[in-house]
Amino acid sequence: MGASARADGSPGTFLLSTWRHDGVVRPWKRRLADDERSVLLSELLLRHPELVAEAEEITSSLLVVENDQELTDEIAATLRTLHPSGPVSVDAGQGRVLGVLQPYIDDLIRRNERGARRAAADIAIAVLLGLYECRDDTDKDMLLVQMGLPGAADDLARTVYKKVKSLHLSLPSLADECPEWACYEES
Repeated sequence: MGASARADGSPGTFLLSTWRHDGVVRPWKRRLADDERSVLLSELLLRHPELVAEAEEITSSLLVVENDQELTDEIAATLRTLHPSGPVSVDAGQGRVLGVLQPYIDDLIRRNERGARRAAADIAIAVLLGLYECRDDTDKDMLLVQMGLPGAADDLARTVYKKVKSLHLSLPSLADECPEWACYEES
């Protein structure tokens, strides 16, 4: 973070910048790969431990769920687009649905591991509510309907709930919105 000369030859300071062969200064972040940025952040935090708490606070603020209802609606809409491509076995259908839900589950696990437990819980609730919203669907072309609703949604919710419960997230009660699933909270 030292002094450098500007393009016009006058002295100047460029923070973590690099010169290109044509004299244009490029910001450092455009030249570092994601893994290199990670190493840079780790090194900065090792050299400046007083910044660790602030970095954790920033990380937690970045890992929030902005709109729970939009996420719930997105999940329900995605589930409703799943159509069988032939006869449906419950196991195969569950595999397809869980495949659609897995990125959300992976995301909530990632956020939980990074200390964003509230965001992880919000995603878990959105996944469960997305399934719950599909319980009464009747479109015969829907995979969940052919798997047998509401039982298929209930079984999938039980599977998701077991995965989430092992993370020890503080989940709000589902009894008001999903009365049929209140027993999950007791088990």
